[in-house]
Amino acid sequence: MLEELQRVVEALAHRLGRAVALDDLDFRLLAYSTHADAGDEWRARVILSRGAPPEAVAWLRRQRLGRATGPVRLPAENDLGILPRLVVPVVYQDVRFGYLWLFDTEDSLTGAQLELASAAAAEAGAICFRERVVSHLRTAREGELVRDLLSEDPQVRGMASARLVEEDLFALRGDVTAVVARPLPAGADGVDEDDRIALQAAVNTASARLGDRGSLRLVRPDHAVLVMPSATLRRSPELPEALRTTSLERLGRSAKWRDVHVAVGSPARRLDDAVTSYTQALDALRVAEVVPSFAPLVAHESLGIYALLAGQPIDQLGTYGVHPAVRRLLEADRQLFTTAELYLDRAGDARATATELGLHRASVYHRVRRIEDVTELDLSDGQHRLLLHLGIKVSRLLGLA
Repeated sequence: MLEELQRVVEALAHRLGRAVALDDLDFRLLAYSTHADAGDEWRARVILSRGAPPEAVAWLRRQRLGRATGPVRLPAENDLGILPRLVVPVVYQDVRFGYLWLFDTEDSLTGAQLELASAAAAEAGAICFRERVVSHLRTAREGELVRDLLSEDPQVRGMASARLVEEDLFALRGDVTAVVARPLPAGADGVDEDDRIALQAAVNTASARLGDRGSLRLVRPDHAVLVMPSATLRRSPELPEALRTTSLERLGRSAKWRDVHVAVGSPARRLDDAVTSYTQALDALRVAEVVPSFAPLVAHESLGIYALLAGQPIDQLGTYGVHPAVRRLLEADRQLFTTAELYLDRAGDARATATELGLHRASVYHRVRRIEDVTELDLSDGQHRLLLHLGIKVSRLLGLA
């Protein structure tokens, strides 16, 4: 698209004998002529940085160009180094895509030249419109194939993986990782269609950072998925945090949302195994919601024993996972429950447990004896320690603790 827009700009500049430039709606430079008339200080800065300075953007916004239906003459703004110019809205099928700029310091453009400029703006609009349609079709096709890629059916996944590569929708570079973002509503309303659109915009922003064919996107009823080469995530470990920040901004920071949690699955060796990384990310989100210490950014590889437990059906955990000893501990004293968990997390190290709890070591030994009395377990026995440790973690997942 940019090459086509450049040809339109160069052709118009040649016919008019003056500098021409084309910006998008945010005044980011898309194309500019190489005409000898270099323009003004502002245009020089735009060419160097590919975008307008903030103070110039603010001035342009005040000109209400978004309401213009035809060519508009803008006066000089000496403080910003802006010379007089003509701006033509780039519109096609009533959709506005940007602005075509011509330098006109002496108000010398004729009616015929204005018609040429308007025709060039219309041609640029048609190019942008066509690109948008192609982009929408590409996104729809990508979404369809990503849904199949995350299917439970291995044959469907294999076909989707092959299609994504064959249709040049994804550049396969080694193993892949799934990153999942889930908004957490404060009430019972859940995620509505407007929220999903906002989440889609956030995922699109994150995907744009990864370049063409650098990721795969999908928005589901209550979460969004990005699948990318694992090497990309290793080079840019800030991506999950950036996705969370962008999601919060797009959704709007309001009382409707508690937070947005983002989880990273473990790398999958092949694209058609991306569903494994995706499932792991969902498991990690489940853990983060009930164990706050993992939130708001969680990696499946950091879950420890929770990685094993979270992969089990919740009803099965409820039936078999919580040992009566754990239930007795929960009912007896939550302080003892916390001490038991920390003591077992630290492999029975009383000194480390005491330090973290701010207690004397003797107090920890006293609590351990009380824990043994309540649970009827011997914490010097490895099997008893394992039983209690797993039971405590399961109770966390079930929201009992």
